[in-house]
Amino acid sequence: MKPTIADVAQLAGVSQATVSRALRGVDSVTPTTRQKVLQAAEQLHFTLSKHASSLASGKNMRVMLLTSGKLNQWFNANVLQGIYDVLNPAGYDIAPSYIITQQDAIDFFRHLPNVGNVDAMIIASFQVDNQMRAYLQQTDIPVIGVDIPAQSYGNASIGIDNVDGMRKAVQLLRSLGHSTIGFVTDYMPADMVYSTVERAHIFEQVAQEYGLDQRHAPIISLSEYDHFTSNEQIANELVSRILGLEQRPTALCVQTDASAIAVIKALRNQGIRVPEDMSVVGFDDADIADIADLTTLRQDPYAMGVIAAKKTLDLLHGVELAHPHELLPARIILRSTTQLAKGLA
Repeated sequence: MKPTIADVAQLAGVSQATVSRALRGVDSVTPTTRQKVLQAAEQLHFTLSKHASSLASGKNMRVMLLTSGKLNQWFNANVLQGIYDVLNPAGYDIAPSYIITQQDAIDFFRHLPNVGNVDAMIIASFQVDNQMRAYLQQTDIPVIGVDIPAQSYGNASIGIDNVDGMRKAVQLLRSLGHSTIGFVTDYMPADMVYSTVERAHIFEQVAQEYGLDQRHAPIISLSEYDHFTSNEQIANELVSRILGLEQRPTALCVQTDASAIAVIKALRNQGIRVPEDMSVVGFDDADIADIADLTTLRQDPYAMGVIAAKKTLDLLHGVELAHPHELLPARIILRSTTQLAKGLA
């Protein structure tokens, strides 16, 4: 016969309510009592069902993750893995959802106040406007951001220090003698992806600090393309634009590693050597960056997911966060796609 919670309570010498609290990790149970309950449950091969735990706690035991772009993208997949590795052992399911188009976003947030089956929401790298923010406030659940503007919305956030990252990238390229540096934005709509907007804006500011005006620090945008356009098509069009500029860059900072690698291929197809004629810096340090020997800025989305999930658990348990909004430093990874500007090598 399958063991019941009453059997565990009898063996541990406690009430059934105490068994439930102990197995759910509720703080009101003493360590000694919790250990007795765990030993009894293990001896009887008893596990508390998630449904029973949900009924007892009044919680859904489910956290929603919303991302911009598909879940199998490098950043989103690593964020999801980090969240899972923290929330799953704590008994929570993760309900992932992604948005690609602006209409997707409008539809999602319009129906958000009616979503009553999640205990918290984690939003990754998503540009939230005032209307979306108003819908979020109606949900009355904790909202945690990953790669969003710190303190702009939500109860907590974790992100990369894009100011630090862009400064390191421009500083590197200027130290190599490059006097015209382009910034390539990614092809997700700029009004949806937070990092696209912030990095481009910061690049302009940092370039000005280093004495580069708009002619010597152009921003080449891919945002008008939809998600059905291939990286190769986008990169080919981009390179045509770069080569058509009156003041052609000798170095590029690119929004992501995937885009940077596509751009490098397109440059080489046009006879532009990397790094001899054009230095290229990516952003992410994804697995493909090492394979392509790409100079890049490293961020750790897995660590962001872990930190976001821990903040989520603290908020769900009523813990006041000592540091609700945090930024992680970016680290420059030097590889073979950057070198001294032509004529200086």
